[in-house]
Amino acid sequence: MSVTVGYVLTLAIGAILLSGVVIGIGGVLDAQTDRAVRGDLSVLGQTAAANVESADRLARAAETDRSSANGTLNASVSVAVDLPDRAAGVPYRIAIDDDAVTVRTDRPEATMAIPHAARTNVTPASVRGGPIRIEYERSGAGPGNLTVVER
Repeated sequence: MSVTVGYVLTLAIGAILLSGVVIGIGGVLDAQTDRAVRGDLSVLGQTAAANVESADRLARAAETDRSSANGTLNASVSVAVDLPDRAAGVPYRIAIDDDAVTVRTDRPEATMAIPHAARTNVTPASVRGGPIRIEYERSGAGPGNLTVVER
């Protein structure tokens, strides 16, 4: 009988240790995934913000050229940005407004807001992660806006 009890106790202790290891590794993997997603979101947000600023500079240059050319009424700029469809294997969304580029995921829940220095008005938009196009269109006398669309 003592051999049977010893065998059962050994199995129980082994099962407890194994479940502790599995739970511990699961927590480490979740933390690593969260860190990887946040790192990717930061890079994606900075890339998008830099391209918004580039489109802003190009739009202002187009406006300068437009005002110096007689009879020219239109100014347009288009900047294509190749961003990946996923951040660390997770789909994400990009929201852009006058102040910042905000990149977010739902699983894990993470948000990164990257301010940009664009002086041209930015039409607030939210697009899926992936390739985007930043456009500036002005025709006539009204002010032009930067607009972000999916490609």
